[in-house]
Amino acid sequence: MMNIKHKTLTVFAGLLLLLAGIYLGRHSMPAHDAEMISASTDDQGAAQEQKVLYWYDPMYPQQQFDQPGPSPFMDMDLVPRYADGGAATDGAGIRISSEMIQNLGIRSAAVVTTVQQSQLNVPGLIAFNDRALTRLQTPTTALVDKVWPLASGDSVKANQPLLRLRVPAWTGAQHEWLAVLDSGDGALIAAGRERLLSLGMPTTLIERLERERTAQDVWTVTSPRDGVIRSLAARAGMTLTQGTTIAEIQSLNPVWVEAAVAEHQLDQVHRGDVVEVLIQGVNPSQRAGQVADVLPLVDPNSRTVQVRITLPNDDGDLRPGMSAQVRIRSAGEQRMLAVPTEALLRTGLRTLVMIDLGDGRYQPREVLPGAELGAQTQIVAGLEQGQHVVVSGQFLLDSEASLQGIEMQTLSPTQEKSETDSHASPLHYAEGTVEQLGDGKVRLKHGPFKTLSMPGMTMRFRLANDSTAAGIAEGDRVRIGVSDGDDGLIVEQLEKLEDMK
Repeated sequence: MMNIKHKTLTVFAGLLLLLAGIYLGRHSMPAHDAEMISASTDDQGAAQEQKVLYWYDPMYPQQQFDQPGPSPFMDMDLVPRYADGGAATDGAGIRISSEMIQNLGIRSAAVVTTVQQSQLNVPGLIAFNDRALTRLQTPTTALVDKVWPLASGDSVKANQPLLRLRVPAWTGAQHEWLAVLDSGDGALIAAGRERLLSLGMPTTLIERLERERTAQDVWTVTSPRDGVIRSLAARAGMTLTQGTTIAEIQSLNPVWVEAAVAEHQLDQVHRGDVVEVLIQGVNPSQRAGQVADVLPLVDPNSRTVQVRITLPNDDGDLRPGMSAQVRIRSAGEQRMLAVPTEALLRTGLRTLVMIDLGDGRYQPREVLPGAELGAQTQIVAGLEQGQHVVVSGQFLLDSEASLQGIEMQTLSPTQEKSETDSHASPLHYAEGTVEQLGDGKVRLKHGPFKTLSMPGMTMRFRLANDSTAAGIAEGDRVRIGVSDGDDGLIVEQLEKLEDMK
């Protein structure tokens, strides 16, 4: 009995000592241990402040995901969006840390001034030079005695016989003049000569009559120059009245190149501008010339104006109907701002860039682009020399600005209208193959339009006008220039790649 009580007291005493130890341990903890617990608590709070709200693809920030992983849109991982926003904003745009700048690979380039000569690439056709056309007519009533075996389109040489005529009105006048020649009266001889000339008798035939003293019964009509027969209306046995056109002889040196220039581009073309004409099937394929005339009429269907270029054709290898690609270089130079083409972000309706304001601050700004100059694009409005634009990583910055509600600095309506009125809409270029052509449309298997962020595909485009596809056939490899407007993508230029080498 005593042993049981002793054991019970011993267990009870041990429990009291254990409780006392726990109490003392809680109230006598060392200071550094308390600090560690406090630090752990702060870390947990910081982790809670960096809580991930969702994951997203910076290229498609409107789509949110609950879990991390690869993006379904691009070849990249989804990016977390933290509760604190991940970037600071101020009145000038967004601000990001230098570490994020390095991680995103953001690079900037300066806005520079370029001096460029205005250049237009337009389609053209080799055509007859109407100023080098000779029309042969009968001076009076005549009978066609013989016609040499010729037809329209045949080439002829100078003095080559075309047809032989009998002119009854010349017979009596010739005999009278022969009688005067024998008299030796100078005044009568001169009067008789003038009468023959008034009847339309050629000078060469009158000289032959005076030399041989024999009446000329027939007149052989010959070609006045080297060229090609445009028309030959006379046939053996016909009676021709006075003024009837019997033949038209067209010289092929020089020839005309007729180029179609859109009416909104006329301010870039002037008489005397230097021209390079590229023609397939001749050697050399590139010929130099000048703008001879800018015709005053606008084609109501194609809304183009005909520009006429004169080209020498000493070898006769330029044939009317040949297609050509014409490069017109303006005599004057233009000074304009330019940025790397890769800096432009095209949304379809607007074009913007990300301005690098320094110290990690960036701001979206609308610009009005002009012509492409190799790897650079002219900027008509929206930028100033000395500014810097982002050329790598601007898509991520634009997405960040959109997420945070940063408004783009836009062009003023007055500036946008005035600049647009004086400059043509920029074209976007790609290379491809013509698969189908007709009904004012073309189906193209094309590569990417980089300035439109448009991948390569096969699709049908509307042609700006009928002359756009002049000289282009199905299967041709072409360089494509399209405009992006309210009516969608329209093909403004089609150029054979082998022609532009």
